[in-house]
Amino acid sequence: MTIRSIAWAAGISLFAAALAVGASLPASAQLQAVPREGVAFNDTVTQRVKIESVDTEDRTVTFTLPDGQLLLLPVSNNVTNLAAINDGSSANVSYTQVVTMLNLRQKGPGAQAARRDQMSATPNPTDVDAGRFTLTVVGVDLANNTVSVIEGRGGAVRTYKATTIAKQDMLKKIRVGDVVIGLSTPLMITAISPAN
Repeated sequence: MTIRSIAWAAGISLFAAALAVGASLPASAQLQAVPREGVAFNDTVTQRVKIESVDTEDRTVTFTLPDGQLLLLPVSNNVTNLAAINDGSSANVSYTQVVTMLNLRQKGPGAQAARRDQMSATPNPTDVDAGRFTLTVVGVDLANNTVSVIEGRGGAVRTYKATTIAKQDMLKKIRVGDVVIGLSTPLMITAISPAN
């Protein structure tokens, strides 16, 4: 009986100590990201890339994007000029992808510093490898069911159309100025041609 009582008292003491430490943390250490639901859009991207290798038998191409991300994608059967693409050359590649936007609006002390880190001009290599990027919402058009975003490092404004009721409902939760974490999942090359 005595050993159980001592073990029980020790457990209560540890729990109380953990609560005390959590309560004593400064407000800046209590920053929390408030995740909101994600929404995915189908997209087609055309970019000038560096061709690393072409496998005409398996119909796959490995290439490096301008941001340094290395991709290995299958090639659509509609692409008939695969043999004309040389390893080590530059090419214009169009590929399909799914872009998932996860809104991580930050609240509390330190939120501005966290957002500034996410919008850094020099991307984290791990984020590049994973296809993760930071976007800022610059427009939401509920009448046309579209959301417009720009990457943290600048560039063109991309507009995505919500084509399902679930996506349209998600648009109502996104606000101009929200910092959005995006994840791209490349799917398939639909066109490829040597760059001039």
